[in-house]
Amino acid sequence: MDNSQAPLAYVLHTRVFRETSQLVDFFSRELGRFRLIARGTRGPKKQKKALAPLHSFQGYQIVWRGRSDLKTLINYEAVSSDMPLQGKALYIGFYINELLVRFLPEHSPHPCLFDGYTELVSLLASDVDFEPALRRFEMSVLNEMGSGIDLFADLNEGAPIQAGSNYRYHPGEGFFRLVQQALGGASLNIFSGEHLLAIADGRLHEPSVRQSAKRLLRQAIAQNLGGKPLRSRELFQQMVHVPRGRS
Repeated sequence: MDNSQAPLAYVLHTRVFRETSQLVDFFSRELGRFRLIARGTRGPKKQKKALAPLHSFQGYQIVWRGRSDLKTLINYEAVSSDMPLQGKALYIGFYINELLVRFLPEHSPHPCLFDGYTELVSLLASDVDFEPALRRFEMSVLNEMGSGIDLFADLNEGAPIQAGSNYRYHPGEGFFRLVQQALGGASLNIFSGEHLLAIADGRLHEPSVRQSAKRLLRQAIAQNLGGKPLRSRELFQQMVHVPRGRS
């Protein structure tokens, strides 16, 4: 059996497979998301020479073999520094991994998305502001899947978004200019044109623009997930004891 390898791959997700093995979802620049079986890595019958545990947010050079669809991991070596994440950064790490598992088909390379992932993981491990990179990554995921948000067009009139107008966002469709402010005050799916243009230009330094970007992307991602909630978000809500719907 011929061996194959990936120059750099990250662990996205693991799950139990039979008594002593795991199924591991990896993400690499060349292969996209792909799955291997890691034999003898868990359980009471763990082999003495079994592979050591794999860690998320750690880059590996991995080697596998096999001719079936489910190939076997036979060796790996860490090729990037260990990046232990804590607190909110750890939650964000789980979140971006879950996005990739949920959105990406297997064996479909997305090199730009991989580059954004490695940048974001590095920022999460550092004491720096990672929110702009997170929003760029979320938008990249949607763009790569063909579900990008057009932040420049008013679908109601076929005109460009205007900074002085307000727009209602319809997930899966786009933005429609409001002739007058809807009764009842602000709505979660109403955005100012000024904020939309700032998001499009990547100008996320103002807190109000960041909040709009977070609100917009949450709606777009939820629509593309078909209403199925993200497990990482539920775990974060449990961790900080925030009632559902208020985070």
